[in-house]
Amino acid sequence: MNRAMSSLKQGVIAVLILVVVAVTHQAIAAPIAVGELAPDFSMQQLDGTEFNLSEHRGEHSVYLIFWNTWCGPCMKKTPKLVEIQNEYGEQVKLLAINTSWSDSLPEISRFQSHFSTNYAIAFDSEAEVTHLYGVIGTPTSFLVDINGVIRQVDGITHTLSANIAQWNTPQPETEPSLLAIEACNKDSLC
Repeated sequence: MNRAMSSLKQGVIAVLILVVVAVTHQAIAAPIAVGELAPDFSMQQLDGTEFNLSEHRGEHSVYLIFWNTWCGPCMKKTPKLVEIQNEYGEQVKLLAINTSWSDSLPEISRFQSHFSTNYAIAFDSEAEVTHLYGVIGTPTSFLVDINGVIRQVDGITHTLSANIAQWNTPQPETEPSLLAIEACNKDSLC
């Protein structure tokens, strides 16, 4: 009888593990790669204003950083983010998205006071945007260029000054159907 109960427990545990893996797999998107179009999203910033990623297309680059108040590397990066906002605030929109993993609005408020943050912060209360971007750890950052394309993942604080002009250069949109017409005509093989 003990043996049967032990086998039953192992079976139940195995099923629970499979359910957790399946749910987690569906909830978190695959990591976004450089060169991909950034997934659009809207969320309220802590100052009450609405942020919509697609509204920045054609205007300037967007620097998204996913973070938490308890994350040591996030704290270490904060002074550099303040510096970036001071120096490049007109050229790049910096949005720090708190993942809400073991965090709260009062903790964020204390963090803002302690570090004198000067950049936009949003609280991803259900971690929807966090999952949309495939974030599994913090800090994780994405540079979305003026065309809405991911140009860099992580390490942005070190490369921003060298690349900001390129990231803020609009590229003409081309429609694939027009490209096919130009490449394939009655005189050429496709």
